Amino acid sequence: MVDKLQVTGVYPAENSGEVKAPKKQVLDKDAFLKILIVELTNQDPLDPMKDRDMIAQMAQLSQLEQITQFTHSVDKFFSGFQRLMDTYKAIQGASLVGKYVKVEGVPYMVKDETGTSLVSYKIDAPAQVKVKIYDESGKVVGEEDLGMQDAGMHVYTPSIELDDGKYAVSFEAVDENGDDVSVQTYGWDKVVEAYTEDGNLYLMLSDGKYKPVESVVAFK
Repeated sequence: MVDKLQVTGVYPAENSGEVKAPKKQVLDKDAFLKILIVELTNQDPLDPMKDRDMIAQMAQLSQLEQITQFTHSVDKFFSGFQRLMDTYKAIQGASLVGKYVKVEGVPYMVKDETGTSLVSYKIDAPAQVKVKIYDESGKVVGEEDLGMQDAGMHVYTPSIELDDGKYAVSFEAVDENGDDVSVQTYGWDKVVEAYTEDGNLYLMLSDGKYKPVESVVAFK
């Protein structure tokens, strides 16, 4: 059965003997109905459209109407669903404001009366790992050689005593040949703002950086 009716024609090209076809136009239900009325109006009285042909035409029109209504219903559903998701993300973002989140690419470790929020790091190959700790003024307050570490995720627990505060942690890793090994850092920072853009939720941290909510691995 025909779902869509298309009408095409041919016209002579300007200043040439070529013949080219115009762009196809897909008819909607109103155009389909108009064509059907024209066919009925101009049919040969001695050879009128058969009943079964009329029924087939009307069935196509009915099917086209149903498809159009279904398409509108689906569009309306997804439009409402998108608004619902945007609302949910706005609520999700608002609930994280003021909280600490652990995010990929954030190098901070926080120590307060509740304990120490530790930094994690991930290396792609076995490597000798060294770490430096900086206070909020940028001063180095500690250095450690963590020795040879296996590939994968690790949690760094400082062996030196630290006062309460926020510290930046940097890692250096080299393999047995002395070549650098990539280190991914996961640390903590406070969410000060949240906003949505193009359906995505972003968090602004206290250091002014924006992070997509998908990069958050933990919060407290």
